[in-house]
This record gives sequence, C-alpha cells and structure tokens, in this order.
Amino acid sequence: MVSVQDYFEEGNFQADGAQTEEMIKAMQAGSLTGRETADRSDLSYEPLKAESLERTLKNLEFRTQDIKLWNVFPKMTAFNTVEEFLQLASYGTERGGFYNEGELSEVEDSTYIRRAEHVKYMQVTGEVTIQAQMTKLFIDAMRKETENKMQWVLRLCNRKLTSGDSITVPQEFNGIYRQHAAVGVNQLYTDFDSYFNSPAVYDLRGKSLKQADVEKGAIIVDDNYGAVSQLWAPPSVISSLAQDYYANQRIIQNADSGYKGTIGTVPKAISTTMGDAALMSDKFMKRGQAKTTSSAADHTKAPVAPTSVSRALAADTKAKFTAGETGNVFYAVSALNRYGESGLTVIGAAVAITVGSAVDLTFTAGAGGTAATGYVIYRTKVGAAGTGPFYPIFKVAASELAAGFNGGAAGVVRDQGYFMPDMEEGFLTDISEEVLSFKQLAPMSKLDLAVIAMARRFIVFLFGTPQLYAPKKIVRYVNAAKILVP
Repeated sequence: MVSVQDYFEEGNFQADGAQTEEMIKAMQAGSLTGRETADRSDLSYEPLKAESLERTLKNLEFRTQDIKLWNVFPKMTAFNTVEEFLQLASYGTERGGFYNEGELSEVEDSTYIRRAEHVKYMQVTGEVTIQAQMTKLFIDAMRKETENKMQWVLRLCNRKLTSGDSITVPQEFNGIYRQHAAVGVNQLYTDFDSYFNSPAVYDLRGKSLKQADVEKGAIIVDDNYGAVSQLWAPPSVISSLAQDYYANQRIIQNADSGYKGTIGTVPKAISTTMGDAALMSDKFMKRGQAKTTSSAADHTKAPVAPTSVSRALAADTKAKFTAGETGNVFYAVSALNRYGESGLTVIGAAVAITVGSAVDLTFTAGAGGTAATGYVIYRTKVGAAGTGPFYPIFKVAASELAAGFNGGAAGVVRDQGYFMPDMEEGFLTDISEEVLSFKQLAPMSKLDLAVIAMARRFIVFLFGTPQLYAPKKIVRYVNAAKILVP
C-alpha cells in the first residue's frame, strides 16, 4: 500500500508545509453534504459529492404485526347502524322434572334477550399536495400516505376493542370491557359492585398473573358453558407469567430438541383442565400512560381541565383497599371528549387511604372550550409526590358525575378502590363467533374527496362495532402487576 510518506521518502515531494496542505486539500472528501456547499466559494471537492440517502424508508412507528387483537377478531357484516343480536339466556329453571305415570308436566319457559350495539365511525383525512406528487421522491407519496392513514385507523380500532367506552365518549363504540360490565336495568348485574365481585372478574390485587390463575379462570368459563383458547393481555403481563416459569425449567438430556446453547424456554400456551390457552400479547391493550401536573392537553379541541373542589374519606363497606394499599396518595382528574383529553387538575392535598374507607372526589367542569363528555380519574402510588406520576384508574361520564358515581352524592365521584394504579388487565376466552365478533358496516376503505386546492385529499374509514354475545364466557383479569410479584 502506497502512502503519502512513501512519496516523501522517494524524493518525489519536498515536505514543505504549503505543498502538503495543497495535496491533503485535494484528496479530502470532508464531512459536508452537497446541500451544505451551496453558494460557497471556499471549497474544492465537496460541491461535487453526490448525496448518499438510503432508499428504504425506516419505520419508527408500530408495524402491521403489532396489530394483533384486531386480526383474530371474527368479522361479520353489519346491515344497519344499530346491530342487534339475540341471546338465549335460559332453557328454563332447573327444577323438578320427574312425574308419575300419566301426569302432565309443568311448563318451563325459555328466556330470550334482544340486545344491540351502535355502529361507530372511525376515519381520518390525508392530504398530499400536487407539487409533492410531481417531485421525484424515493417513495410514492400518495400510496404511502394512504397506507399510513390505514395504519392510523387500525391502531385506533385495535386499541378501542378493549377500552372503547360510549358512556364517556358517545362517538366511541363499546369495547370488550365495557360490554363485559353489563350493569343496569335488565342487564346481567344490578350495579358495578355486583359485577366486580362476580366470578367473571378475577382481581389479582397487585400480584402478577400465574398459571394457577389461568387454570381458575378456565374453570370459571367452563362453569358458564364456555371454552378457552386464548389469553389476551399486554406484553408485560404475559412476560411476568413467563418469568414465573423460569425457575421450574429443566433441560431434558438426549431429547429431540435437546440443549443447543440457548438458555431458557418461553411458554407459548398454558395447559388447563378445560384446554390449552395460547398466550397472546398486544401492546395496544395497555392502560393509559401515567401523567404529571405538567402534562398538556393532547388536542386543541380537548376540554378545559376541570376545577378542583375537594376530596374526603368516607366510610364504605364496599371499599376494596387492603392493608398494603393504605397511606397518603394524591388524586387528579382530566376532562375528556371525542377530540382528546385535557391536562390534569390535582384534587386537593394528599389523602390518607385507610381500610374500610372510600375517597369522595368533588370537581366541576372547566369553563369555556368544547364541552367534556367524561372524566378520567388518576391516582398516585402511596407516598408519591403531588406532582405525580398519576396513573389512570377509571373513567366517569359527565352524566354520572352530575348524578353521583359509585355511591357518591350528586357532583361527587367515589373511588372505592376497585382499580389500582400502574396495573394492567387482560381476558381469557375462546375467540369465536359464539362469544364475540366485529360487525362491519364498511370495511377499511378509501374515499377520494373533491379537489378544491392544489392538493389531493382523501378519507380512510372503517365503520363498525364489536359485539360481545356471551359476557359470562369471558374472565376479565384486573389489577395485574407489570412485573413478577409472588
């Protein structure tokens, strides 16, 4: 290999400073790109360089394979904006049935129930200017923007399959959890307390999900004449279940899939008495993000933050707080509508939670802006500061606040401790049309809009709603820890 020094040693160059500087300058590529050399006259080689840009677009957002729950949901066609379905609730009361010879048997009536869910409309508008379409690009701008908007709608739909709540945001459809909590007149449960204490809700109370919990859930589903095939939860919940298995792993010598240098085996399914339940994780099932007092509204049309009034302890025999959950906590609230969520308003000073007590929260809607249709209640962990982090624990509708929520007086929201901060939830069921489906009035579609400017605009839309036909054939796990907890 020939170097500059070789020339010096052979006498081809005199090593004076001026010549060396000129030679190095002529050979130097530098670190400037072509666009940085415009209108400069003090450079030599740099303006001639071609810019090197990867032709593959690197995606920093979620991928199509991250949309999981939506992909397994049975899809059915909707024919109306109100989709009704029938339930056979009972063959008749199980009693008697044996008679004497020649006797006429008693009449037993079957019970049928008609229920309905409203189709809701998910859509987003995209736009690409005429100039952008004429410019030579590494991608097809219109095609890529269409794909991006489809992903946007899919993310929205996938997330709301579990968390959708038309009571707090009327434009949303009701997700699995809202339909599972069938509370009210002529519903499965008279109030939320009877729902939460039913076998259909499995409260882990801050512990991580274990194999025994899945087994117990499967038995509950079977008791309600259902089957189990899949356990769905955020990745942290599935991961903690897998970690609990690590200590029990063994390497079987001379097995067909013997040890090949890879440590550990991650379970892909849990075998229960009622069948195998595949472990399915979906990151969009995670509960809302923690916030602080500095967290801003997420949309310009979001409601104004509520006005704080007061908080107070109230004796309540239905309260779920245990000895490990007592101590000083702070509460905060945000306002919610179809556009987004406001910043947080801290409700008073810290309150010391005690066993056998609930917390009454009093607040009012903020003045001005677009109206709030619901509110999100936040709570810190015990001992945290008054600035957060605050974790979302439940939502209430504006109408529920006005009437009084969970035993609170009018204008008061009562936290009875049903949900703990910084926890996750999931569900166990058989994903089949017998249990649930997604009714589509319009599948994922694209509609080109009229050209009224030097740009092409379009709407990507999906019209539909999930329907939960057999709520008792699903077990909902709540207050599941994100890490392994004995």
